[in-house]
Amino acid sequence: MNLSKKKLAMCICLATLNLGNNYVGATEATETVEQLKSYNLDEVVITATKREENLTDANANISVITKEDIERMHYNTIEEALRTVTGIQFLDYNLPGYSMSKVRINGSDQVVVLIDGVRVSMTGTGQTYPFHLVSDMENIERIEVLKGSASVLYGSDAKGGVINIITKKDTEPKTKITTSTGSFGKEEYKISTEGSLGDTSYRIYGQKAISGKFKDGNDIEWKAHDNSENIGVMLKQDLSDNANIILNYTNGDDDFSFLDHLYNQDIKGEAKSRNLQIIYNQKIDDSLSNVLSYNNAKFEHVGLLHNSRDDSWGNFWNNRYKSTVINDTLTKIFGDTHVVTVGLEHIKSENLNPSTVWTPDYRSYETYQSLKNTSYFLQDEWMFDDKWKLTSGIRYDDPSGGLVELESNTAKSFNLGYNFTDDTNIYIAYNDYFVLPSMYQLYDTNYGNAKLLPEEGKNYEVGINHKIDDSSMINAHYFKRDSDRNIGFDVKEDTYVNDSEKAHGFDIQYEKYFDDSWHGLLSWSRLSYTNKKGTTDYGYLPKNMVTVGVDYTKDKWNIGLDGKGFIGRDGNKVESKGWPSDNYWVFNLGLNYKPEDNLKVFAKVNNLFNQEYAEQTNAIWWGSKPGDWYGMPGRNFVVGMEYEF
Repeated sequence: MNLSKKKLAMCICLATLNLGNNYVGATEATETVEQLKSYNLDEVVITATKREENLTDANANISVITKEDIERMHYNTIEEALRTVTGIQFLDYNLPGYSMSKVRINGSDQVVVLIDGVRVSMTGTGQTYPFHLVSDMENIERIEVLKGSASVLYGSDAKGGVINIITKKDTEPKTKITTSTGSFGKEEYKISTEGSLGDTSYRIYGQKAISGKFKDGNDIEWKAHDNSENIGVMLKQDLSDNANIILNYTNGDDDFSFLDHLYNQDIKGEAKSRNLQIIYNQKIDDSLSNVLSYNNAKFEHVGLLHNSRDDSWGNFWNNRYKSTVINDTLTKIFGDTHVVTVGLEHIKSENLNPSTVWTPDYRSYETYQSLKNTSYFLQDEWMFDDKWKLTSGIRYDDPSGGLVELESNTAKSFNLGYNFTDDTNIYIAYNDYFVLPSMYQLYDTNYGNAKLLPEEGKNYEVGINHKIDDSSMINAHYFKRDSDRNIGFDVKEDTYVNDSEKAHGFDIQYEKYFDDSWHGLLSWSRLSYTNKKGTTDYGYLPKNMVTVGVDYTKDKWNIGLDGKGFIGRDGNKVESKGWPSDNYWVFNLGLNYKPEDNLKVFAKVNNLFNQEYAEQTNAIWWGSKPGDWYGMPGRNFVVGMEYEF
């Protein structure tokens, strides 16, 4: 794929010339106001049980990012959107291509990522956060974030939680062009077209994004350049009134370079991603439905380090992985009392780079590592009456592959919910979790440990939801996670080991619609985490995190402000000078104006108050000093225009 800037500009010109013949009016602002009038405090979600239900009936800790949130704040990436969710924290070097961001939910970086309920996380590869597979943010209906272990339904890695990116399925005839520019050399061009031909719906998308060097909140300049191109195609074929098949394909190509001035390392590289997803949905009858899915993902991430002595470039890192996931889930409704979900999942992850293996007689050979896992799961939702619901499940995982025999695992879950009234409910839950070691943790020649055992542990939760009135709601959740067989890195032994881990915390969220125009959200999460031999507790995790959001919609205006506060650092090994700040706030402002139904102009200010902060640091290590951290971008601006016809 080579979607050049010139080609995109040509597409924009051709699309503009056809404006007069293809105009379809869109009253987006009016629709947004109408939605606000409904005061939809109880979103429909599917991630908790794999079927649609109201958020309060799901008996789980779920946060939802809507398409309206994404459009209002012009989130360019999944990461930007997720930063607004309480209980989520990123570890970002903020250098293009340097290290794919790691996300933690409830203090754990073991998180499953789904697109339309289909796993895209590459189990066993260390590439568990494949947000690069989703660049078409305008095609997202909502993002559901399930906080808490969910291994029975989603298998290995669903320890901290699940992120389910749900795309739009219903298309209307329209073409949209977006262009924007801003600070730090930012340029972005997007074009998409969608519609239907008989029983076939389609969406085609292309994007080019460029960025350059930037300054952090302390006015320190970081030399960098990023040039990414993405395309995507969605096809949906209705086979009958009760069956359809959906095909999603995305392809991304990213060229990057940067200077890591902490090590004076000049680096360039490229990242390529490809994802093919096929989903077959069938409603067999009013009580029986089936979803069969296939996902094939390939990821290549290569970085080259410049050697100033001989002016040559050599491999700094070289990651190539492939993942295939097949899942079949059958759901059966038995009257008004039981909903049974049964399914199987097969995963194969492959390391496309050869590994060197040494024999007992000190001979070596190269081999390609792979990891397989076949799972079977069963879940039953039992509605005793209109007040009580018990959801229980069991899952069996049978992993194989590589040079060692991996243990099988059986996980169990129980969730009991009670509705005091139509406006108040409470739940308690227990979940086992299971995490397979990655091929890197097992077989890396420098740090690997072939004797590693899979992680096992238990997660406990209690939560309450209360609808105060038709315009406001409050909910609260507490979790406790405990493992005597965690996977951590022993800095003394310089290898991965099995150790123990404990974590507990809570979050509280309040949401309020003040009137048809004003809406607000306030949440607070608190976390306590200990890991005997890992490095998580060197201050990477927040002790308290507060998120706020306010939005205003009136006539042609749509304005949003979001903020996140990092208050105190968790862990008993925190170095007092290891970070720019232990307490900071980052605010972002989005402004949208629609002079016409088909035209929108917008502006975005990120890091409104130019806060200095970092999510990765070297200052905590021996021989380092304050300032040896990777600064996040300071205040920056983006302005742009969307044109729809």
